[in-house]
Amino acid sequence: MGRDTPDRLSLRALTNRILLSAGLILGGIAVAVAAGAARVSLLPGAVCGASIAYGNFFLIRKILEKAFSGGGAVSRGFVVQYTLKFLGLIGVVYLVVRYGGFDLLGFLLGLSSLFLGILLEVLARSFEPNE
Repeated sequence: MGRDTPDRLSLRALTNRILLSAGLILGGIAVAVAAGAARVSLLPGAVCGASIAYGNFFLIRKILEKAFSGGGAVSRGFVVQYTLKFLGLIGVVYLVVRYGGFDLLGFLLGLSSLFLGILLEVLARSFEPNE
């Protein structure tokens, strides 16, 4: 299967890596809590951050799939949708940090699951043989 087949361009594998990284982060926090090395208050913040990270990627995926399904040119609607999604993300993160009452470290750890998921997917693809 070559790099240009539709299966290789799918973002589903990346979605799974993001969910895996969220699980690893939450599991790591749970182990640290059980060992007495972390506070239990980290968990709700991490769950909230991971949920926001997954929701953000879900919206990115939907916007990109819609933008590139039409063929060649990308419409102005793509730019508007992506900008609104970004502003919405900033607003949600601000509201959670300001009024959510979550532990900030836990929230940031959960939010980082998007970055960690992308990193895991890139590492996994770097070990695949080139065809």
